[in-house]
Amino acid sequence: MFVLPAVIVAGWILSWWGARRVRWVLLSAGAVVSVLCVVIGWHAMGPPADARTVDCSSSWACADPGSLYVVAAGLLGFACCLVLLLLTLVGEAMVIRRGRRISG
Repeated sequence: MFVLPAVIVAGWILSWWGARRVRWVLLSAGAVVSVLCVVIGWHAMGPPADARTVDCSSSWACADPGSLYVVAAGLLGFACCLVLLLLTLVGEAMVIRRGRRISG
């Protein structure tokens, strides 16, 4: 469940040694993969089960835990992308400001 967010964060950290375009492409790709994980996991759960007919305490108890992990990984990955987006905007602003001070 924590593999996707860990890969996103590791790629984001390593991207600071590359070009700016690499940073934004990796962050965008991480967000797309996260959304795909949520969509695929949600569809893999199938139709909601009626807790009364299947003898489950709730409809979530009847769901396949594997697909719940995929959905959770996608949501965590998307949250990481949002946080890293804000950090990237702040970091890029600092890099641009520092570049202007050095050249000016």
